[in-house]
Amino acid sequence: MQYVVFAEHSPELCPTANAKTRELMKQGAGEMPALAKKLGVDIVTIRVYGPDHVIVAVVEAPDIEPVREFAFQSRMAQWNTVKVNPTWSMDEALERLDQLPALF
Repeated sequence: MQYVVFAEHSPELCPTANAKTRELMKQGAGEMPALAKKLGVDIVTIRVYGPDHVIVAVVEAPDIEPVREFAFQSRMAQWNTVKVNPTWSMDEALERLDQLPALF
C-alpha cells in the first residue's frame, strides 16, 4: 500500500533558519534509507516544497504502523507536524466508484 507523508514546519523551525533543525535534517536525510529499510518501508520519493515549509514523501509499506514509526524515528515529528495518509491508485479509486450510489 502507498502512503503520502506530509511534514509541515513553521518558519522558525525551517532548516534554512534554524541551526539545530538544519543539523537534524542533514543527519536524518542520510539515515533515512537505512531506517526505512529496517522498518520495511520503501521510499518512492521525498520532495521539498521549497519556501512553503512542507516536505512530502511517498512511501510503500504493508500497513500504516511502519510509516508512522518511520516519521517518528527519523525525527521528522520533532520539528514538523506530520500527517500520514493511505492512498488508492487511480485504478483502485475507479473500482470503488460504483460501490456507492451517486448523489446527483
